[in-house]
Amino acid sequence: MALEGSLRDFDLFSLFNMIKIQGKNGTLVLSQGQEFVKVFFENGEIVGCDSNQVRMEDRLGTMLVRLGRLTGEELLGMVRVQRQTLKRMGTLLLESGKVTPSDLQDALFSQATSILHRTFRWVEGDYRFDSMLPPDLDRDHFVPIPVDTVLMEAARIQDEWPEVERRLPDMEIPLGRSVRAQGLHLDIDRDVSSVLDGKGHMHHGSSGLSHEQEMVLSYFDHAQCIKDAVQVSRYEELDTCKAIADLIEAGLLEPITGEAPKVLRPWVMDGPSSLAPREWDPSPLLWPLVALAFALPLLTYVPHHRGSMNMGLASLQPVDVREVPEGPTRLRQAWALRMASPKDGGVLLARSLGRPLKGSNPVPDLTRFPDPMAKPDPAPSTPAPTARK
Repeated sequence: MALEGSLRDFDLFSLFNMIKIQGKNGTLVLSQGQEFVKVFFENGEIVGCDSNQVRMEDRLGTMLVRLGRLTGEELLGMVRVQRQTLKRMGTLLLESGKVTPSDLQDALFSQATSILHRTFRWVEGDYRFDSMLPPDLDRDHFVPIPVDTVLMEAARIQDEWPEVERRLPDMEIPLGRSVRAQGLHLDIDRDVSSVLDGKGHMHHGSSGLSHEQEMVLSYFDHAQCIKDAVQVSRYEELDTCKAIADLIEAGLLEPITGEAPKVLRPWVMDGPSSLAPREWDPSPLLWPLVALAFALPLLTYVPHHRGSMNMGLASLQPVDVREVPEGPTRLRQAWALRMASPKDGGVLLARSLGRPLKGSNPVPDLTRFPDPMAKPDPAPSTPAPTARK
């Protein structure tokens, strides 16, 4: 019996947690418009993931080309061999000797988590879970992923993503290196073979950029949009977008419009006068509009009680930045804690992390509920009464 419904009624955190706790085997199909994602579970763990937007094997080959492990011609040759032999791309890469089994496992893990974390940002869509697994799962190279790992990281990404998204232009706008960026000598250009050894480190070299920022900047040798850069990045989508935002604010990446690149900052100019700002004559309406922008929120703000006569200004008091905001984020944290420690709802775990719960965990223990996907037991048949003589 299939389990299906809308993500507005049963969100992904609850869905993944239920599958994990009950140790389900099957395929979860998530759809939103023309996009769908398939997640394969075995004993409550993720053993595969795929998307109709970008196949994992295609992303794997493109990423290895970007890292210098393969050339474009070698990848095209492997694609041809794959079509003829119907072998998996991972098997062909191992047979070619270009990558090691450990490299392949790390790459598949990175690609699967990238698809999953992006899917957790969906606010609407449909789901369907069937207790069927495809027979061609790559069990040799795909290491099962615990659901707790995905849920905890997805909750962190959802908290940080709005701020990163605010700093970025449209995902479809092509970006390219600025004149200043083209004159930089990147450390990764001198030693491409050490790229995999520096994953996640933030050491600064002669360019003044971190290893991660240099790697992301190298994706823009040719102009491309942020969406395409994320597809070939060896980092998570959030970390890639953070690096792109930092590079844009540093004047190293800029939008490309037409044939001439658009200068993002007015003081980025050629020659020794690159730090001299251009003359700027503000409009007479600027300061009235600024004052209006500050006044409107104070006039329309619905205050919360903070023990002050001026309720609007009292709402601007500093708050504890460690406090988890209300709403979906607090609910996701409660689900994650319940999932990590079902017996006590994660109370001890939250205390050890320095974020104790206020009272007990509001999320119920699903292990005490009957399995909604289990077939009901047939009612015992009652013997027919015997007639009295």
